[in-house]
Amino acid sequence: MKKFIAVILAVLLVVSALFVFAACTKKRKADFVIPEGGYDGSAVTITFMSSMGQSYGNILDEFLAKFKEMYPNITVDHQRGGDYDSNRDVIKTQLGNNQAPNLAFCYSDHVALYNRSKAVVVLDSLIDSDIEVTRADGTTERLGLTDEQKADFIQTYYNEGRSFGDDKMYMIPFAKSTELMYYNKTSFDSWQLPVPDHWFASDDKEGLETSDHTSMEYALAFIKDKDPKSTPLGVDSGANWLITLFEQFETGYTKATAPHYLFDNEENYNILTTLRRWYQNNWFTTRQLLSGTYTSSYFTSASSDQGKKSYISIGSSAGAAKQVPAASANFDVGVSLIPQKAANTPISESKVISQGPSVCLFNSDNPQEVVASWLLAKYLITNAEFEARYGLEAGYLPVIQSVQQLSGYKDKLDTADTKDNMAGMAAKLCLEYKDALFVSPAFYGSSEARDQMDALLNSCVTVKGNSADEIRQGIIEKFKDALAKCEY
Repeated sequence: MKKFIAVILAVLLVVSALFVFAACTKKRKADFVIPEGGYDGSAVTITFMSSMGQSYGNILDEFLAKFKEMYPNITVDHQRGGDYDSNRDVIKTQLGNNQAPNLAFCYSDHVALYNRSKAVVVLDSLIDSDIEVTRADGTTERLGLTDEQKADFIQTYYNEGRSFGDDKMYMIPFAKSTELMYYNKTSFDSWQLPVPDHWFASDDKEGLETSDHTSMEYALAFIKDKDPKSTPLGVDSGANWLITLFEQFETGYTKATAPHYLFDNEENYNILTTLRRWYQNNWFTTRQLLSGTYTSSYFTSASSDQGKKSYISIGSSAGAAKQVPAASANFDVGVSLIPQKAANTPISESKVISQGPSVCLFNSDNPQEVVASWLLAKYLITNAEFEARYGLEAGYLPVIQSVQQLSGYKDKLDTADTKDNMAGMAAKLCLEYKDALFVSPAFYGSSEARDQMDALLNSCVTVKGNSADEIRQGIIEKFKDALAKCEY
């Protein structure tokens, strides 16, 4: 009997080990297996989901026509969706229904979410492939990236595609942006108000009482005193604001390994307590607090009569053109790096969030669709002319360095101004500030954490209370709620 039990236990151990091995094997993500010969010229239709506006999309359409000449049997269905998060939600739903585009704009958070269902193509085999693919005119190109093409990428952007913990490449950079601070230069000059370069007053005094006149604290109080009907500051992304503050002050947001969520701490309670006071003073608003209205509409407003006027706007460089006021507003715009933790922080020590789309590919039962999608992505992101035009039009920083060598590109940046070419000015500043860029860790749950930052800011600045203790306790409870939703 004992022998029988021993045998049974041994069998169970073996079976258990096999299940564990199978589970581990399933969790491993294999590189895409390239069909023999790469692209075989067969007719395929691939769907490309982007977040491009009409003007940017028109540039893409020109280059899609050129790509069609090279590969006439590849039809590209370009679907312009909503913003990045809206597209993420659409794709998340599509994956649940066993549907997805072939390639799409993405952030690293989105890829971590999609990979919960193992939906994203590992790009390494495609990147490293030396297969020669034949175009319609008989010429050939290497399916993968050459060493020169790999080296041409701005490496910070390129390496982000390999930041998921398994050293595999899941996305390739398309175009990048950052956040900039736009301000009403005409008013600042007339008031002799310094442009703020850091957030909080260094002497712990509030508003106009502080002697720290280069702080945002002082600037907002000063503007409110000059124009009581205004909301001095508009911030398009509350999530970006909090994530950036937590990064600048090194107070903790997330990390790639468990426990992932670091934001529930005393230092961050203090930051949100200060932001609550600012909000209660009607010193700022955000797109989320305005139910989706971009705060640039306040910044470009000619009048504060309706209470919808700001003098400082923090938003993406990719939306720079939206920060240009109508002629009736009659003011000049200044642009600078967003405020930092401390005054006079050098660029090398500054922190500003990196944004802008990368591209990921989705698995398909037809490997020719995957190869065709890769050929399209590769064509666009290694094309200096496309990257230059797209960057100048949309205020993006091209992801390849060779763009800066193009005849005329540097001249266009050097002559850019905030009236006739705000997008070019934004692209120029992106290049100047590229050493200040940071990205947050990507893992399953990082996309939810980002969503919770919007909700956290909204809930904390509106916490009710009659005493400092009540307010603080209310803010702590909001942090606990956000953490619980992240960990759910």
